[in-house]
Amino acid sequence: MPEEPKQPRLVSVSQALVRAAAPLVPRAHREDWQREWHAEIWHRWQFLFHTGEWNRREQWLLLRSAFGAFADAAWLLASQEAVRSRISEIARSPFTCLSMFAAILLSIAAASSGLHATREMLFSQMPSKMGHLTFIWLHEYIGGGDKGLPADVVPAWAQSSKLVSGVAGIEVRHRPVSFGGRALRENPLVVTASPTLFDLLGVKPAMGKFPAENGVVLDKRALMALTSSKTNVVGTEIRIEGKAYRIAAVLPGSFEFLSRQPTVYVMQRLSYEQKAFIVARVKPGISDERLNKEFSRIAAEVCSYYYLQGQMRFSTWRGALLTPLISFGIATLLASVIAWMAFRPSLKQIRLAFEPEHRRTAARRVLFFLSKTGLGLACVFVGCLEWSRSESSVLLASRDPGSGPFLLWLYVLGTMGVLFWAVADQRARCRVCLRLMAFPVRIGCPGCLLLDWSGTELFCSEGHGLLHVPLMAPSWDEEADRWISLDDSWKGLFAHEK
Repeated sequence: MPEEPKQPRLVSVSQALVRAAAPLVPRAHREDWQREWHAEIWHRWQFLFHTGEWNRREQWLLLRSAFGAFADAAWLLASQEAVRSRISEIARSPFTCLSMFAAILLSIAAASSGLHATREMLFSQMPSKMGHLTFIWLHEYIGGGDKGLPADVVPAWAQSSKLVSGVAGIEVRHRPVSFGGRALRENPLVVTASPTLFDLLGVKPAMGKFPAENGVVLDKRALMALTSSKTNVVGTEIRIEGKAYRIAAVLPGSFEFLSRQPTVYVMQRLSYEQKAFIVARVKPGISDERLNKEFSRIAAEVCSYYYLQGQMRFSTWRGALLTPLISFGIATLLASVIAWMAFRPSLKQIRLAFEPEHRRTAARRVLFFLSKTGLGLACVFVGCLEWSRSESSVLLASRDPGSGPFLLWLYVLGTMGVLFWAVADQRARCRVCLRLMAFPVRIGCPGCLLLDWSGTELFCSEGHGLLHVPLMAPSWDEEADRWISLDDSWKGLFAHEK
């Protein structure tokens, strides 16, 4: 008789996984379940061994199937009536509703590197200098669209304007860049700017010195993309569209301007053929109208550009950042008005809420409604903002996706969805414990609405009351739904044992 083969290690490991999953199985079925799994593993190994097909692949397949014991045990656990009832109670709990929104917020934060766009909008500050940082661009009457201004207005405004403390022109494009003979896979953002830009912004270099004429300045993201290290590259050569430049400086890691994507700054005097967006440091207390008049006059006198009056647009740095917040406020106000007109809470219900015996319950309901609505609106706001103002977006005029009409419509739809859901969810909850109502029962005949009632009755699982929800409100019924409180004598029929 041949000797029984020694049990392989992976078979023992598979059986150990079954034993680890066994505590999840209800006690009454645990022994039979464990015996069945052990027998399946042993017979599979024996069959494969004696047929000569026991190899490394089959060993790992056996181990993978053993992990299925955890799913099988969890299914048996969840199929128990007590467990299903407990899961149902947890799902109907008001804390589960709030936790769901909190989990969504955490997911958005994890996917967006800690809500970077939201933090930038709320807390980003340019280095402190006198006046407001303002973007200026051209929006023509004919043809529309946001365009750059002729670049030769930059020195004219810098020399002649008494309303600004500094002016710089910028041209923003994606261009091919190579360093050390290696070209970047994706064309980075290249900003061709006046040499006065960083003095205007009030930033100091982390490495090197800002060039007075031609030269390149890298931000920290561009440095990492080019060299994959923090090596000092000042003085080395970089090629942009095949043209060689010298890297003169590297910006601090905390510096962000226009975009969060890797950015290469080419410092040079802009020619009059170039179309540039203007960045100006406007002195305190100067209005856009006054600035527009002076800039138009200087452009006409010095550069003979007589058509700029009324076609220039102005936006402060903080205003550009906060545009999504303003859009969200408009969308929330609009959605709130529509929701109020759609649901129209009766004055009788409001008066009842302020009565002494109902104030505590009403306060809990209002607090829960405001909490879930606030969390839902926060999810809509940060989700849309982080999606629209991704790392690759540019915060400049119409190039900023956070200031366009599409984001406003997203906010309108999102806020309306949250508010309408919040009201519907609030109506379907117990007036006392705020759990979702359970045990729906159909009542009445749908075709008999003249003098009879037809709809659904739902009960609170804790026995606090029942809710009548009509299929269609009859003409004689003043309220669309009715809540009936139950006294303590009813709780034993519905409440779960503690």
